[in-house]
Amino acid sequence: MTSTPADAGPGGGQRSGVAGLLLAAGAGRRMGGPKALVEIDGEPLVARGIRLLADGGCRPVVVIVGAAAARVAAALAAPIAVTPVPTPVTVVHATDWARGVGASLRAGLAAAADLDVDAVVVALVDQPGLVAAAVRRLVEAAAAGSDHPHPALMAGYQGRAGHPVLLRRAIWAPVAAAAVGDVGARAWLRAHPAEVGLVPCDGLGSPGDVDTPAELAAASRATAGPREDVVMELSIIDNPDRHRYEAHTPDGELAGLVQYQRRPDRITFVHTEVRPEFEGKGVASALAAAVLGAARQQGLEVIPQCPYIHGYIERHPDYADLVADAGESRSG
Repeated sequence: MTSTPADAGPGGGQRSGVAGLLLAAGAGRRMGGPKALVEIDGEPLVARGIRLLADGGCRPVVVIVGAAAARVAAALAAPIAVTPVPTPVTVVHATDWARGVGASLRAGLAAAADLDVDAVVVALVDQPGLVAAAVRRLVEAAAAGSDHPHPALMAGYQGRAGHPVLLRRAIWAPVAAAAVGDVGARAWLRAHPAEVGLVPCDGLGSPGDVDTPAELAAASRATAGPREDVVMELSIIDNPDRHRYEAHTPDGELAGLVQYQRRPDRITFVHTEVRPEFEGKGVASALAAAVLGAARQQGLEVIPQCPYIHGYIERHPDYADLVADAGESRSG
């Protein structure tokens, strides 16, 4: 009797590629209904999550549904005002979804076992602040010859692990076994820290989730700012003579800026601007991460007068401790 290696594909060949796994089965009790069906700019979060994974390089995408499964499937079948997703999408019903996210993850990994892929990127449907560039960075980090041979990879924000998460096939079985109740991959990841690689994704969206209509509204406002779905190489410098931080391309071209007013103990960010030809390339988010990081390094309090910087801090709560007293800052 012969056995097929865990990382081998049909016929014994080596598997390659990364699939997307979107967990969208919850009932959303605090939201007032399944989060998969709530919308931002007319687009259901489940469709947004599929596009996130597809644009990040995942082929195919598997969506795990549970609560209101038929309605979620119908929402995916209906025409929506988004760019068509360039990848096959499979919908899997987790019959025991009510037991928690662990059941959804187990169903997803079981479905992925039949795919000719080496890894999956797991994303949650209630994280609208995630961007495709973060997914893409995980997919690239998992490629052969990279500096990340770990069986699991997590996106890192300011040194802290968050979503999305990439899991190689070799650990699917133990991850599934540890996924019980409302604990997904976290149980296995925490028990095996040496097996987890952290991939820096600073400036590439936010892993924060939305549980209530108020949080959804805040996320909707935040995503209305400059787009950050694609990342480019930038150099960010402080230009004190012009009272602004500047983002420059490798060719030295000005791509964007953040204007500020500085005092000895604090800095007020008043305006963020990205030149039209650089929109959608991560300029605004890279600037925000850089200027807030500089403020922390210099021990400055922050007054986020600029709406984009204000929204960025809302999406990245690790920076919230920098903000001066609420009475001294405004978001308009």
